[in-house]
Amino acid sequence: MKKVVSKFLVLSVMIFSFSIAFAAEIHCNPDTKTCHKSTCRYYNCKGCTKVFASEEEALENGYKFCKVCAKEKKESPKKSKK
Repeated sequence: MKKVVSKFLVLSVMIFSFSIAFAAEIHCNPDTKTCHKSTCRYYNCKGCTKVFASEEEALENGYKFCKVCAKEKKESPKKSKK
């Protein structure tokens, strides 16, 4: 029984660690209340001193995404017509 519990615990810790490691942080500028995703060219701006773990968290705190990030979100893959 101890082996099963320890294996479950180790597996749980590994899954949690991977989810944290691959989560994209959001960098935000508290003066302008503007955020940037990791794919944005302004992600490492010098005014971006606030970091959120998710897009939802940033939006809940009154921040908005820059025009580059907002455009990125609106664009969707074009469907090919046959």
